[in-house]
Amino acid sequence: MGVTFHESVRFNGDDMPSNSGTWQNFVTNLKQQRLKGQIPVVTRRYAVSITIFFALLFLVILIRTKYDEEFSGFIDVNVTGFIPAPVYFYYELQNTFRMHRSLSQAYCTEQLLVGNNAACDKFKNRRYACENPKEDSSGIPLLPLFCTEKQKYYAPVGAAASIMFTDYFSLTLNNTPIAWTEDGVIDDKLREAYFQPREKNLCDAVEFRNTVKPIGWKHHVCEMGGYRNISLIKWLESTTNKNFKKHEEAQWSKTRSIQVANNPSVMNCTKHKMTKYFWILHPSWLGTEQKFLEKTYLLVGLGLLALSCCLVGFQIFLMDRRITFDSDDMF
Repeated sequence: MGVTFHESVRFNGDDMPSNSGTWQNFVTNLKQQRLKGQIPVVTRRYAVSITIFFALLFLVILIRTKYDEEFSGFIDVNVTGFIPAPVYFYYELQNTFRMHRSLSQAYCTEQLLVGNNAACDKFKNRRYACENPKEDSSGIPLLPLFCTEKQKYYAPVGAAASIMFTDYFSLTLNNTPIAWTEDGVIDDKLREAYFQPREKNLCDAVEFRNTVKPIGWKHHVCEMGGYRNISLIKWLESTTNKNFKKHEEAQWSKTRSIQVANNPSVMNCTKHKMTKYFWILHPSWLGTEQKFLEKTYLLVGLGLLALSCCLVGFQIFLMDRRITFDSDDMF
């Protein structure tokens, strides 16, 4: 059986320019979705379903219980219901003064992670050194006032460490202190990454010699436990952020009294009105702060992987149907 076409019949592509490499040909194929491998997959149905999927996914991640209360001095927390262990106590500072990025980069990473002081003697760190403050520290006008003889300013946490918050708090039950634990505050990998001197007296360690106690701090870093101090590591994570949050863990019930003492801020500026919050939380199955992002990334990644597999399968299905239709047209 033969098939004869009329001379007036025009096939797809006969109207296209003969030169397939021209820009006009590319634009025409793009508008008509006729590029190689281009099959219209996204329709209103799939667009709406994908939007709803991601909306529900991130709404589930977003939902969490939050207890905020602004305070000064003492605050009594009365827990009337049962809270299963563990109970996490979050201390948050909002709208704190942010240091300039050049100052936040002034601390020596090599000294923090490797314990190598020699690697810190370079241009970026020498600019914040006290060895020759008038010449090398022209970017910090008040630096010479805080420099002493034979002391370097760059180690261990930078030239602008004076903005570290100086609040402290305690939790008591009937005037009896409640012990805190810092387990889970930072990831174990991060804790192990920081260099830990072998000397029991950290102030005698080479890593802390010729370093200056930051302006406004009551104690030197070596007197605070050095890089074994979890609060210090948490602060180093957020030196460029205006919001700071860390948590402690405690076992408790009934009524607790929280005492907060605050030292005057170094920057007495009305633009930086810092607000303090205390949260009392019980972690969900997603875990604590450090594990939350890991599990969130895992969930989002699995969702994207499932979506990609669905789209690839759908495209293969369309390609099979297209090949079938093309085969039928040949007969």
